[in-house]
Amino acid sequence: MRINERVIALNDKPVNQNGRYVLYWMQMFKRVDANHSLIWAIRKANELDLPLVVYEGLKYYYPWASDRIHTFVLEGVEEKRIAFEKLGIRYIFYLQKDANSPKNTVATLAKDAAMIVTDDFPCFIIPEHNRRIAERAEIAVHAVDSNGVIPMSKFDKEQYAAYTIRPKINKLLDQYLVPLANETVEHTSLDIEVDCPETIVTAENIAQLVSECDIDHTVPPSPIYHGGTANGRARLQKFVSYILCNYNTDRNKPDRDGSSRLSAYLHFGFLSPLEIALAVKEADAPQDSKDAYLEELIVRRELSYNMTWFNPNYESLDALPSWVHKTMREHADDERQVLYTLGQLEAAETHDELWNAAQREMVATGEMHNYIRMLWGKNVIGWSPSYEVAFETLVHLNNKYCLDGRNPNSYTGILWCFGKHDRPWFDRPVFGVMRYMASHSTGKKFDSQKYIAWSKSLNAENAGDAE
Repeated sequence: MRINERVIALNDKPVNQNGRYVLYWMQMFKRVDANHSLIWAIRKANELDLPLVVYEGLKYYYPWASDRIHTFVLEGVEEKRIAFEKLGIRYIFYLQKDANSPKNTVATLAKDAAMIVTDDFPCFIIPEHNRRIAERAEIAVHAVDSNGVIPMSKFDKEQYAAYTIRPKINKLLDQYLVPLANETVEHTSLDIEVDCPETIVTAENIAQLVSECDIDHTVPPSPIYHGGTANGRARLQKFVSYILCNYNTDRNKPDRDGSSRLSAYLHFGFLSPLEIALAVKEADAPQDSKDAYLEELIVRRELSYNMTWFNPNYESLDALPSWVHKTMREHADDERQVLYTLGQLEAAETHDELWNAAQREMVATGEMHNYIRMLWGKNVIGWSPSYEVAFETLVHLNNKYCLDGRNPNSYTGILWCFGKHDRPWFDRPVFGVMRYMASHSTGKKFDSQKYIAWSKSLNAENAGDAE
């Protein structure tokens, strides 16, 4: 049942009148500021005359769990503990390391809670998390949308493309592109006793904690990108101060530091899209550059969230429009000029040096430049024995290595390579009427040799900015 434009009641169970606190289960919006979930939890706690407890957990068995993702999440824990302490809110972080670690922590915390507030995120493991806790808990569970500038509920169906959602967003933008006031709790919870294990995380012990987890240790932490709101804000400040002014001309040039590189901070919720949008709006930069970035941050990003929100097939080619399925049927048996195995692609062992450079960047740093990522995806389609294998390969590589993987933008970006949110083009082998991109023509639009050379210099211990 929808309570308001951002809040859904996930069950019809009552508030526990004997509860000692309201529980906010922080899953995806890992921040204190501009967080609609936290604001709603504070409001409910104050309405019920109770303190608020915030719980964040990290388990070892989520898909593609690795040192890279674990480290990025843990790098934001200590700053949240300090921030919540200043707000008078008990913040509990628990790292479940292996099969012998305590389980069912949220369900245990729920036994003493009046109600649960959690994050409404439209893909990956979060919808199933929310379904299960709403079913298992004996108390009310509310899920709150703090994904974008515009609430996802403002759209009643999946939008076909950017040109259909853009005018709808533009009509609403002035209403929502305004600062969001934080709220304060009326009762401190700092000394409250709870039945839950807790992991103390500091900058000094993150590597040790990660090494003790039963996860993929072959994907190392990023040497460039580090988690947490403070690190996200540092990058945001650099972007609006030095990069945004040339964004409209430099954003599609992987050989330079010309894009925001904020997608990982958005994915993990360390930064609110509203905070970023307001910083860009107020920046001293040409309007065309600001407009170009806000198009990406709001229109394109929220189109992706709209797709995963409304389309249950976002994890497969079934999400594609009918014209794509028609052209894939017509070209399914076309001869592929070259085929590469997953191992060869993962190791960047292809004949295409520009593609190899993009793969090396992703494996080494956890990021891939958005412009080159499109070429990366298109080429895998041409080098795979079937469209289904290509899709599975792209999802696996993207979600394993990219810090911004496992996100609506990721799934939409991969599906775009197959024609999602696009239109038919000229018919050609393998691709049919799907848009085609070639490395030799793409590489002429920027200094591709510089980018390739930089990618070859990357390794887990020594990586620097693209400039």
